[in-house]
Amino acid sequence: MEKESKKEPNDLTDYRIVKLTDGSTIVGSISLDKDFLRIQNPLQLITTPRITEFGVKDDNTLAPWVPFSTDKMYVIPKDKVIVISRAAKELANYYEVILRKLQTTKIKTSYSENEIKKIMEIAEELDKRVKENEEEGEYYEESKVTLH
Repeated sequence: MEKESKKEPNDLTDYRIVKLTDGSTIVGSISLDKDFLRIQNPLQLITTPRITEFGVKDDNTLAPWVPFSTDKMYVIPKDKVIVISRAAKELANYYEVILRKLQTTKIKTSYSENEIKKIMEIAEELDKRVKENEEEGEYYEESKVTLH
């Protein structure tokens, strides 16, 4: 009788891709029970099409599934899950890099009253300059420089 092997949590094959009924795709470590999927440190896979000289190319990135939350574990009803698959080694490596970066980077989520006041003053000054330039018939044209 063969013994069931238990994978270490840091094993790159332990990460799963979860496609949800709302169309989102998330990546993380999961556990399942009868009614729920639990996912730890979920990052959403975001695909953005980009037009290149060779046609449309899809760029993929990972971002926090629920921004501005400090929760590490999320519980999802199983009826909201379409499919679960194992993440490719390359995606698992990328997931770990992004997750580590997010965990070590401090994000300032709120500004003080003085900081907000200064930002508004700068924005108002910029708006004033743009209006003055428009009235004088000046405008800014985007640069059409091609870099190779």
